[in-house]
Amino acid sequence: MRRLLALLLTLFLSGLLSALWPQGLMAPDLFLVLALWYAQGSPAYLGLPVAFLLGLLQDLLGYGLVGLHGVGLLFAAYAYYAANRRLASGESLPALVAFAWAFAAKWLGHFLVAYWLRLEIPPLIPLDLLLEALFTLPLFLLARRFRP
Repeated sequence: MRRLLALLLTLFLSGLLSALWPQGLMAPDLFLVLALWYAQGSPAYLGLPVAFLLGLLQDLLGYGLVGLHGVGLLFAAYAYYAANRRLASGESLPALVAFAWAFAAKWLGHFLVAYWLRLEIPPLIPLDLLLEALFTLPLFLLARRFRP
């Protein structure tokens, strides 16, 4: 029941943010937060497919290329599992490292799919990625407190 409520809250907040967020700034990735929150309390054989399905849902809701966010969130969840296995979970510094690793893996997944589909890769602006990470990080830390 908590997972369904978390999904509904993510859908509501993403709709609210898309209406209120300033044009040109990258909004926090709430689906990444939800995928990592779910991965935190689930084994990998459940968390990875759920992360992929959340990415597909994000693609369908955002009229994007189907599978682009799916692969990105799949890579992010995989990197999060790998980082949590190697770091002491429950502490704040390893959580920041795990988030940074997952965030970088999400973008690696996006660029691999874009390359595979021979899409025109947009210019990578590090400031935009940094701002998205800084906007997403507090939501991730808040979601960690409410373990599934």
